[in-house]
Amino acid sequence: MLYNRTIDRCLIVAIPAGLFVYASTRPIVRLRTDMPSRFVDAPASASAKHRAEEERMARAYWHCAVTLVQWKHSYGSPLPEMPPAEFRIDEKPLAPGVVSDARLRYWHRLQSLWLSPEVWTASREWSTQWLTEPIARAAGGVEDYFGSLLKSR
Repeated sequence: MLYNRTIDRCLIVAIPAGLFVYASTRPIVRLRTDMPSRFVDAPASASAKHRAEEERMARAYWHCAVTLVQWKHSYGSPLPEMPPAEFRIDEKPLAPGVVSDARLRYWHRLQSLWLSPEVWTASREWSTQWLTEPIARAAGGVEDYFGSLLKSR
C-alpha cells in the first residue's frame, strides 16, 4: 500500500527549520527610549523655568542611561552605589574628582527605577551565536593545539 507522504516530507523540513528559528531568536530586555515622568527630579512648587531646566537635564541623563549604562548593567542586576564615569552630561566644568549634585541625584533616580518593569521593554532578537560560538571555540582549540605542537619542536 502506498500512502501519500507529502505531509511527512513537509514535516521533515518544517520541524528542523522551526527549531532553528526558535533557537536563533533570544529575548532581549532594554530600557525604553522615552523617559518616564517619574525620572524628573523637580518639586511641584518649582518655577516653570526651573522645572524646564530639570526636565532638560533629566532627558540628558536618561539618554545617557539608554545609550551607555544599560550595556554594562543588564536588567535585574543592581547598579553600583556611585555613578560610573560615563554617566555624565555637559554641565558647568567641575573640579577633578568632584561629582555634581545633579549627577548624583539622577544616578539615585536611575537606581530607584532600574528594577521597575515599566521602564524596560522586552523583544526577541535574531542571533546565531549558539551556532557560531562552539565552532569558533573548536577552531581556537585546534589552533592552540597545533600551535603548541609547533612550538615544542
